Amino acid sequence: MRWSGMGKLIDAPEAPPHLIRIDINPAEMNRLKPHTAVVDDAKEATEALLTALGHSGHKPHTVPEAVASGKLSAATETASIRPHVDYLHVIREELPFEGIFVEELCQAGFTSYFAFPVLRPRSFISAGFQGTLGFGFMTALGAKAANPDRPVVSVTGDGGLLFGVQELATAKQYGLGVVTIVFNNNVYGNVLRDQQTGFEGRDIASKLENPDFMELAHSFGMAGHQISSPEELRPVLREAIANDALALIEMMADSAEEIPPWPFIHPTA
Repeated sequence: MRWSGMGKLIDAPEAPPHLIRIDINPAEMNRLKPHTAVVDDAKEATEALLTALGHSGHKPHTVPEAVASGKLSAATETASIRPHVDYLHVIREELPFEGIFVEELCQAGFTSYFAFPVLRPRSFISAGFQGTLGFGFMTALGAKAANPDRPVVSVTGDGGLLFGVQELATAKQYGLGVVTIVFNNNVYGNVLRDQQTGFEGRDIASKLENPDFMELAHSFGMAGHQISSPEELRPVLREAIANDALALIEMMADSAEEIPPWPFIHPTA
């Protein structure tokens, strides 16, 4: 699949290069159409493809160059999704190679789908297309319980965190040193945006009355930090990861100033 301008997906890819897609589900071939569809187990089909290629004269050294070029192009185009791309860059730079990143249904979480490099298997945990609001923080606690020696960073919106904020007690009780970054804009951002654009500005049940997250953190005897920029996040996140202790970092956001990532997730949006 190729992108042409912000958010426009070309369903019929142009050659060269030719796109070969391997997928065990034949229905997927109609959703994103390749030049050649191979319906098979990914491992078996890839091995067969490599055997068939043999000594075909393919020059492998061109592949890393193409990948690097593609990454640069994607990074340039998605840099406009601010401030979340900038925050994710800081998290990626400060989270160790063995660290685990858990996203949530919030603007930073959606942006991480395409703007957070994953360096190793089983280090990026996502709700995917299930769209389970509120899963992130509690899932991060489970990831930390299962991997106590690996740093775990959770990003969540204020609405998502409130689905399971009581589990701060669980985290404290069992010493689960998850670092949670909550983007607080006092609304269910996507819901409010849909209401404003689709219902002539009328909204209902999408604005939040939040607790004081810093007082909440301190009441649980955990570290609490309030920030307003990626530059402020860096030293705070570095310290929290080094301490391997429960920490809550609140970023005060303004939903009116956020640039949504939807054009890169739903091309028709």
